[in-house]
Amino acid sequence: MKVAIPIFGPRVSPRFDYAPGLLLFKLEDGKVVESEKFSLQAWDRLQRMQKLHDLGVQTLICGGIDGHSARILSDSGIRVIAWVAGEAEEAMRCFLRGKLRPGVELCPRCRRGQRRGRRFPWE
Repeated sequence: MKVAIPIFGPRVSPRFDYAPGLLLFKLEDGKVVESEKFSLQAWDRLQRMQKLHDLGVQTLICGGIDGHSARILSDSGIRVIAWVAGEAEEAMRCFLRGKLRPGVELCPRCRRGQRRGRRFPWE
């Protein structure tokens, strides 16, 4: 399985379409066996989506992403986990533990991958 995370420095990029870099993880038996970093600066939104497809990515963990791009990726078989904020490596650890959900703000101090701040009564 291959998982991609658009990055801005060490963090999950706030926007898929403007991320300067991409971390690509190859997983086997629930563990990272290989990782690679790519520059995305010369690619537009459509080229980025095509590159994910060409690389065989099955899951994209990202910050913000427009609905059109999310639908195109989803229709091409790529699972999108959007609106994730925090360190990219921590996002990958949460994904491996099965704890990563859309909209999660990762807390590097608590390392639990839970939302920070005010909790709403319906959550």
